[in-house]
Amino acid sequence: MFTINVRGKENPKSLGQVKLELVFFKTGYPRVTKVISITGPLKDWDAKKQQFLGRGAETTERNQRLLEQKAKYQKIAEEWESEGRDWSPVQWSHGFDVEQKAKIKNKVLSVSTVLSEVIHQKKTKERIKNGHIITSAGTARRYEALERSLIDFVQNTYNRKLISYYFSDITEQFVQDFILYRQKRGIEMGNEGNVSSMLRCLYGTCYYATKMNVPDVDLSAFEGTQHLTKSKDFKPKTLSRATMAKIENIDRTLFSRTENFYLDLYLFSYYTGGIASVDIAYLTWDCVDEEGYLCYERIKFPKKARIKLNSKALAIIENHKAKCYQNYMLPLISHKLTTEIQRIRKLKRTQERVSLVLEKVRKIIKHKEKITWYSARGTFISEMIASDIHPVDVAGMAGNSPNTIYKHYYKVMDQKQVDTKMERALGC
Repeated sequence: MFTINVRGKENPKSLGQVKLELVFFKTGYPRVTKVISITGPLKDWDAKKQQFLGRGAETTERNQRLLEQKAKYQKIAEEWESEGRDWSPVQWSHGFDVEQKAKIKNKVLSVSTVLSEVIHQKKTKERIKNGHIITSAGTARRYEALERSLIDFVQNTYNRKLISYYFSDITEQFVQDFILYRQKRGIEMGNEGNVSSMLRCLYGTCYYATKMNVPDVDLSAFEGTQHLTKSKDFKPKTLSRATMAKIENIDRTLFSRTENFYLDLYLFSYYTGGIASVDIAYLTWDCVDEEGYLCYERIKFPKKARIKLNSKALAIIENHKAKCYQNYMLPLISHKLTTEIQRIRKLKRTQERVSLVLEKVRKIIKHKEKITWYSARGTFISEMIASDIHPVDVAGMAGNSPNTIYKHYYKVMDQKQVDTKMERALGC
């Protein structure tokens, strides 16, 4: 009998982070451990499940890498068993090292080469979403921004060309120098230097390199930088029912025909679960099932949403259907947008114009805080939960998990009502 498990403990070199090691066991032999480069917040590590808790992209990636590590060693042990070989846990723990050396022969690639390959894959790898062929062109643009930044960084900091860099050069000091460089650039530009996105892409490049069997990649160089890449805490941009009613009943004569369209987009989003702009753009009548439910897979997340297409949403569709192209529900995609990049740029302009209209709305209704497209989702979710619809059902309507809607969108809008319900439940 043989097993492989993952054990975690606090990393003494990086407090608050977990240090993981594989534990190799075979009957008749002492256990053998081996430290691996995967790490994350100690508080998120579940020793019983041997995985990180949470549903974010980083958590999913860490857990996927853990499964891949275990699977590779499991495969080696199974092959040795099938061959009838006599082996020990010590040999097992180093077995992949031998396999890896054989695989990485002649695979020494520069950082530039791998980065170019990542960009190419993001631009060309196709996926099907709601009947449409899409790529990750938007993500590719972030990696292109990283490439430009790295070229400037190594030139200005080390007086070297990026093409001369290999992954053995991506050390902890390199990462820290790059962070400092981006922060200084941020000060010059009057922003935060886009540190989080740049760091995520740099880590992603290194991770892709490991998948390509490139040697000398040290993912532990990013230990201690998690606080710069994790999502910032924020308050949901949720509006009260009274504020939303003001928006719904605002004097439309104060807006131009085009402005009224952008306001309709925002309200349509609210009526359909807070649907994102990129998802609205790709909606077609094929997304409506026989029971009149709007069913679609979110573009940016592998989540499906299903919500009744109510009368208010249908009224907006009816108002603009004459301008729609082919089978699209709303006139956002036209025959002129022949490439994905053109559609991405169109949606960005649409978001900007919706923001301008919402700012005009804010001033008219005299709302103190900024109103964003993002607020449609939080307002819908908060309204549905306040109406005693089960969070699991609300999550299904919005295309989220219950944990996500509470963490990012739900906000108590009437604390007195909550207190009254609590007292009633307690018999006060």
